[in-house]
This record gives sequence, C-alpha cells and structure tokens, in this order.
Amino acid sequence: MRKVLPASILVVMLGLYVALSGAVWKQQERARLEVPAGYVIPSKFSRVLALGQQGLLSDFLFLKTITFVGGRIGSGMPLSEDDWRFVEHSLDVVTDLDPYFKDPYVLTEGLLAWDAGLIAEANQLLAKGMAYRTDDWQLPFFIGFNQFYFLKDFTAATESLMVAARLPGSPSYLKTLAARIGYYGDKSKTALLFLQELVAEADDPLMRARLQKRLQVLEGSVVMEEALDRFVEDQGRNPEKLVELIETGYLEKFPVEPYGGTWIFNKEGRVFSTSRFVDGFVPQEKD
Repeated sequence: MRKVLPASILVVMLGLYVALSGAVWKQQERARLEVPAGYVIPSKFSRVLALGQQGLLSDFLFLKTITFVGGRIGSGMPLSEDDWRFVEHSLDVVTDLDPYFKDPYVLTEGLLAWDAGLIAEANQLLAKGMAYRTDDWQLPFFIGFNQFYFLKDFTAATESLMVAARLPGSPSYLKTLAARIGYYGDKSKTALLFLQELVAEADDPLMRARLQKRLQVLEGSVVMEEALDRFVEDQGRNPEKLVELIETGYLEKFPVEPYGGTWIFNKEGRVFSTSRFVDGFVPQEKD
C-alpha cells in the first residue's frame, strides 16, 4: 500500500492541475496572463518529494512547463527573461528526475536555443542527455547545430556532428554535412539541413508550427543566397541592393518573409531579415 500511495497522490495532483489549467484558460484569460512563472523546486528536493516516483513527477513537471509556454505563446504574450529562466530550470529538474526522457531535450533545442537564446544552457542540458542516452545521435546533432548556427564555432560543430555520425541509426549525410560546414561556413543552406531534422523530431504541434515557420524563412534565404552567388559570379561584384537581383533577372521575386521583416545581406553573401526571424517584429514606420 505504501508503494501505491505516492503514485496515487501524484496522479490526483496531475488531474487537478490539468482541470484547473483548463478552467483558467477558458474563463480567466487576463488572470492567466498575469500568473508569474513560479518557483522550481531544486532537483535534490524534488527527488525526495517524488517518493520513488521520479518518472511520474518528471512527466508532471514537463506537462506543467509546456502548458505554461503554450499559454504564453497562444495568447500572443512574449515570454520574459524570468519566464525563460523558469522554463530552463524546469527542464533541468525534469531531466534530473528522468535523464532518459527524450521530449525535454527536443523542447530544449526548439525553445531554449531558438526562442530564448540560452545557447550555453541548452547545450549543457543536451550534454547531460548524452551522458545517459548514449546511443541517441540527435543530442550531439542538436549541440552541433547550436555551435554552428548560433555560436559560429564551425570546428566544434564539425566535431559534434562526427560524434553523432558514429552513433547507431544516424543518417549517412552527417559526415557530408560536417564537411559542408568547413566549406560553406554559415550559409543558410547548411542551417536548412539541421532545421529539417529538428522539424521531423518535433511532436508538439505548437513547437512544430514555430519550427516550420523558421524552415520557411530559411528556405527563402537559400533561394536568395543562391541568386546572390550567381550574380557575384557573373558580375564580379555584390549588388547595390537585393532588388538588383530582380532587376537583372537573377531572382523572379522576393520570397515571403513570414516574420514581417525586410530582406538584407552582408558582404559574405549571407541573407538575413530585419526581423531577425523573431515573432512579434513590428516594422519601423518611415518618416
């Protein structure tokens, strides 16, 4: 009976939490938006409170975390720095309680790295997962992407990809991708291959939609970078402005920029947007 009681308590807590969350969502939207992120009980205390049911408590805390993020995003409310720290600490505790649980690591990559910009923290959580999920090639793959795309550390990214390539079930293109990093550097075409894999792994509908939006904008960047490369090869110079690619026939039209920004480029041939590919971008009105 003593073994059944803790699990029963946690199941009841989980049921109450889901029920209350639903009521708040439907009836008290304003109050829901004003609810603070809350406090995360440190792992050493959470293990004690779990009463031997670490896996169940891990599931409960993970559900609480994704419900919190979904509530903020679904209401169009940007997460504050405190909110993101709550998410980070929650995922840290979730993976301490159950380090073999895959979903928190995917969420770490999809949210902490992309949305929060907490690259070091995301890589630390992913490295924790590698210590337990020793045959999971996707964890070093995610770390490699962060090193490549956000940190611009191409040497470290190549090494991480080679680690991933040696693990069971890894796709054959990883070694080629590692070589591509060394050759192309931070071109959008390389990032596109990383992001396609991340989208394929995203089970949560909200996160998948956000990643697909980024995938769309990267696909647009690739089209424009390829047109820019052809222009430079033929003309021996960079265009004055990107619109020159259309005027000279290298590009039919600008791809849609789903974040609402304006396409720009740098002298290295990278195409960006003034939105920085972030939701909630508000274009500045011209005087």
